[in-house]
Formats: sequence, structure tokens, C-alpha cells
Amino acid sequence: MSKYESLGPFSSIFGSAEARVLDQSLLVGNMEQTISMLGESTGMSFKTVQKVVDKFVERKVMEPTRKIGNAQAYKFKVENDMHDLINWASKYQSSRTD
Repeated sequence: MSKYESLGPFSSIFGSAEARVLDQSLLVGNMEQTISMLGESTGMSFKTVQKVVDKFVERKVMEPTRKIGNAQAYKFKVENDMHDLINWASKYQSSRTD
């Protein structure tokens, strides 16, 4: 398996913490996720994921939804132009693994 096949499309292109969180939008769509859930699924620390989510909320890529226990839940705003970006990144990754 090549490194491009083991990474999500954004991670394979950009390789940043932001890209790893964006890759989760492919898997969860606009399902609610907490910082802890995103940290577990990306393998990144709570602090790193919190910084990325704060940036994404500010840029309207994600939005806070409700509290789950003491944790704030967020969801990706995939209904915006992000859908086209996700499709492009997926096609780009496929072309690199062929």
C-alpha cells in the first residue's frame, strides 16, 4: 500500500493537521463530532484538534451544534462549497494511486 492509499485525500495532498481533520468530513459528513472524537479518529492531540476546529469555525467550515455531556459538538458544513473540494481531492488522490 502506497502512502497515498493510507492517507485521506487532503492529508495526501497537504499533510497538515487541518488536512487530517478535513479528511474526517469524508467519513462523517455533517454528523456531530466532539474534539475528543476527532482527536481519536485523526490520531492527533486534543489541543491540536481544538486549534484546527477553532480555525474552521471561524472560517465557517464547521459549526458548533450542541453539548454532549460537558463536550461541545461540532459538524462540518459539507453542504457549502466544501462538497466540490472534497470531490476534487478524492479524484486527485485516486489519480496518484493508479
